[in-house]
Amino acid sequence: MNDAGAGETISTGRGQTALIGFVILIGMVAVASAGILVVGGELLTTTEHQTEEERVLQAFTELSQNMQTVSANDDVSKSIDLDAGEHGAVVKTNTSTLHVSGGDVDETIHIGAIEYEGEDGTRIAYQSGAVFHETGEETQIVSSPPVYFDADAESLSFPIIKAKDDADLSSGDVTVRHAKTDPLTEANLVENDTVTIQITSEYYRGWETYFEQQGPTSVQEVESYENNESGTVTAEFGYLDPDIAFEDGMVLSDGVKEHSNGTSGVNYDEDEYKSGSVHELDEVIDEMVADEEVNNKTNWTDEESLVMDGTEDFSDDVDYIDEEGVFPNGTYYAEEIDLGDVSFNLTEGNVTLVVNGDIQIEDGMKVEGWDQEEDRTLKIYSTGNLNIDGADVCAEPCEEVNAKQLQIFGTSDMHVSIGPGTSTVNALLYAASDEEITDNEVHGRQCDAQVCLHSGDVYFNGSIVASSVGGNGNSNVSHDPKLIDEEIEIYPDDYPLPPQITYLNIAEHQVEIEEN
Repeated sequence: MNDAGAGETISTGRGQTALIGFVILIGMVAVASAGILVVGGELLTTTEHQTEEERVLQAFTELSQNMQTVSANDDVSKSIDLDAGEHGAVVKTNTSTLHVSGGDVDETIHIGAIEYEGEDGTRIAYQSGAVFHETGEETQIVSSPPVYFDADAESLSFPIIKAKDDADLSSGDVTVRHAKTDPLTEANLVENDTVTIQITSEYYRGWETYFEQQGPTSVQEVESYENNESGTVTAEFGYLDPDIAFEDGMVLSDGVKEHSNGTSGVNYDEDEYKSGSVHELDEVIDEMVADEEVNNKTNWTDEESLVMDGTEDFSDDVDYIDEEGVFPNGTYYAEEIDLGDVSFNLTEGNVTLVVNGDIQIEDGMKVEGWDQEEDRTLKIYSTGNLNIDGADVCAEPCEEVNAKQLQIFGTSDMHVSIGPGTSTVNALLYAASDEEITDNEVHGRQCDAQVCLHSGDVYFNGSIVASSVGGNGNSNVSHDPKLIDEEIEIYPDDYPLPPQITYLNIAEHQVEIEEN
């Protein structure tokens, strides 16, 4: 009897254990299933949102194209099947401003946007011909605005296209038609000036990205406002004025601050760097060289002109250059030149050196007898490359001297090599180019930049205008603050640069958008 009782107790315990295990198993399966449902639901929802955004992006791009088509045609209307998502889109007018200035032009135009906002806060917007896709702090350009800059024709065209009235748009058929055009006829001539476009908008980051991709143009300033999501971006079309370019230590046309093919590159102050397009001097320098040749090597100052054939010692053949190689004032011409420990004397006036070929500087080149108050300078123009090999190139005494006293100008093809070895250069170096240099080889040394500061202690003080600057050693670029507000003449009066923008075509187009 006792045995029977004990057996029954053991059997009951095992039954309870099995039951509890089964319940736990069911619970685990239920939890796992719920988790799968939650994750699956989230994935499905995300996929649905992404699919909707893709459809809306495509619809907004089509809407932009149709608004551009009808904006210039009174008798044309377009109907499209607009996918504005589940919650639709909003047409807003006069929420932003676009300011255009240049020459005598000074116009402020109020603009708006057509906006879609997804469940996750992502926004797709049309504004003045552009379509932007904004997610958090990132704004992508889906469709570029119709801004057309033609450097050869000296013209800038920007049709500003906007919706006429506020509205709510649902998915479905909509019709767009031309409503009104204000041609702003007074804004059609800017007389060889640059043109500044300033946009204040919630989508200023998108405009900034767009302007950074254009050329020749540059973003001058970006300002964001803490109290709301908007900001202001200011861009300048045309070429930077050289005086403005020399107000910084470096102006690089391709927007790349540093190219480096070594463990260290170029040391510089971020506040002394600017990105922008500047006039290339190819045509000017080629014309200067041609004039020297066709005029029997005469110069522009009615002084004697010197033809150098690349030999290191040319003072024996020219009686007005002393034994130490000092050049008096005047203009000189050379078919390539190798300068070694040479001085240019500015006591009696300016000196200009035109070189139809490469310039090699070893052991140093000095500018003596300069007078800052009388604005005396040494200007060197070259069609070739520049190599400064472990030498000091500056105006005496090479310290606390305005870098304006020594100016070196090259074509867009000029490759510059400074170093190796200790080199101090106090000068303006102007070799404007819009081409990215990826294979710069000068005098057996190479780097992936137009201006290369090679290993060794290289110090450049003044201002550099080029497509890119790079180094692979202890190289430094600093700005000479005395250049600020200086008037720099980068070419003689007889050789003007090509004009910048002459014709400005700005028109404000209003388009009606109606649901069918």
